Amino acid sequence: HNVKASLEAFAQQAGIAVKGVIPVSALRGDNVTTPSANWPRYPGPTLLHVLEGLPSTDERHEGALLHPVQYVTRDSVGEGEATASGTGHQYRAFWGRIAHGSVKAGDEVQIFPSGESAIVAEVRHAALVVDACEAGQSAGIVLDRQVDISRGDWIASPGTMKPTDTFTATLAWLDTEPAVVGRKYWVRHGNRWVQARISAIDARLDIHTLERHDAHELGVNEIGSVQIQTQQPLPVEAYLDNRVSGALIVVDPTTNRTSGALLVKAA
Repeated sequence: HNVKASLEAFAQQAGIAVKGVIPVSALRGDNVTTPSANWPRYPGPTLLHVLEGLPSTDERHEGALLHPVQYVTRDSVGEGEATASGTGHQYRAFWGRIAHGSVKAGDEVQIFPSGESAIVAEVRHAALVVDACEAGQSAGIVLDRQVDISRGDWIASPGTMKPTDTFTATLAWLDTEPAVVGRKYWVRHGNRWVQARISAIDARLDIHTLERHDAHELGVNEIGSVQIQTQQPLPVEAYLDNRVSGALIVVDPTTNRTSGALLVKAA
């Protein structure tokens, strides 16, 4: 009971809604998928039962489109159901999983980073032409004209992206080499890689008390509030608004290790 009370008190302080406190044994599998006789004083649900009952997290379907381009396919007109024409009578479909919003034929879109605009000629899903696709679905967007788009670009509703090269974020550090101010790293946003540096470390979070402390570096498994500066502007959004455009991974350019994860707080 003391453990449960401590966990619930910590969760309340952290703003976490508790759906259950379940005693489990990873070694024996107690209460993971089936109730265990080793815990006769615990009559509650198993871990699997609680997980299956949690609401699924979904990005917003309404509002502006944001679509990260993961790869580009080409096909000749007349093959399959393609109808859009282009150079060499080939259409190009720009595939990715929609971050938020929806897209349908006839929509006007804008490309990042070029800023060019075009009209959606057709939308594909699972190799078929469909009426529309929405957030969380993998979609291939075909435009009405040839536009220079490649992996790492973004397709969005016109005027909705606000690229910036500076933002504040929560940094979870995973590397044994500490995160330090001024050092350059590679960051991945969507499918685009750019160089970036930590311009300031505002505070380190004590995960036991949730108190913030002054810090000049972050060690392995530490979490802190940081300011980031990127070599090129990125269309980041707050992580609370969108998990796709609000998250980045950090890679050490020397070792190629995944060093940390960034959750954007404000741009």
